[in-house]
Amino acid sequence: MMTKTTQPGAEPANVYEDRATLGQWRVEWFDDDGRSELDIFTGHDARRQALRYAMKKYGQFREVLEEQSETPRLP
Repeated sequence: MMTKTTQPGAEPANVYEDRATLGQWRVEWFDDDGRSELDIFTGHDARRQALRYAMKKYGQFREVLEEQSETPRLP
């Protein structure tokens, strides 16, 4: 059974899709002392797995969505 590792004052875990490997989702967490944890999920339901894991392990998280910038069009 997993226990929540969130400590008082610690930031919520960040859940985001890897920029270099699309379809790979990461859960990243830092505590006040600079300690960090990183878990990587792959497969057809990687995002769902990452979100469920973050909720279960850390209790609070934020999903970080990369803003899609438009590529300038050539005339």
